[in-house]
Amino acid sequence: MGKMHAEGVTLIELLVVLAVLATVLSIGIPAYTGFVANSEMAAAVNDVVSALQLARSEAIKRRAVVTVCASSDSLSEEPGCAPTGGLTQGWIVFSDLDADGLRDPGETVIAAGPPVADTIAEHSAFANGGAGDPCYAAFAPDGRLAELPAPPSANLTDLQFCDARGDVDTGGGIAAGRWLRLSATGRPQLVRERSRLQSADNPLGGCG
Repeated sequence: MGKMHAEGVTLIELLVVLAVLATVLSIGIPAYTGFVANSEMAAAVNDVVSALQLARSEAIKRRAVVTVCASSDSLSEEPGCAPTGGLTQGWIVFSDLDADGLRDPGETVIAAGPPVADTIAEHSAFANGGAGDPCYAAFAPDGRLAELPAPPSANLTDLQFCDARGDVDTGGGIAAGRWLRLSATGRPQLVRERSRLQSADNPLGGCG
């Protein structure tokens, strides 16, 4: 009878497999992590941009002031505007019957959005002409930003969305973060280029 040979994996073969696996993981994990972070950023920014565009179009359609405000209870049955903070904590679009930038009982909620991911919310910022809180954007019947009496504070002018990656070029000069500007005409302008996001033109200073 012939001899039986017990064949297994040699130590060298095992080391080669481990080396290949380590190489694949070193490339794959960062790429996947970056993909997830980019997806979260895109979802957060697109959500807020959509809210602003909706409010503007509804103001024109209804021929009345429609406002977007930050809301910490945006998904409740009777949401209100948050006294502080930006739209990253959640938002509501509502028919602002008395044009005061705050949702009062009886004012119709047109749409509502949830908070953004914590990794974005804790690194983001907003500005409304240095007038303080609360954070809102009110649109007049012609689609322009409405000039509401004070209080509350002035219209939102800039939002900056950042995450833990800070000032990072994700490829092709595109920043990890985003800068969203609201012009006087009420149109949201999204800045994705790292050179512009981190420039002195950004009143929020860029993602650090």
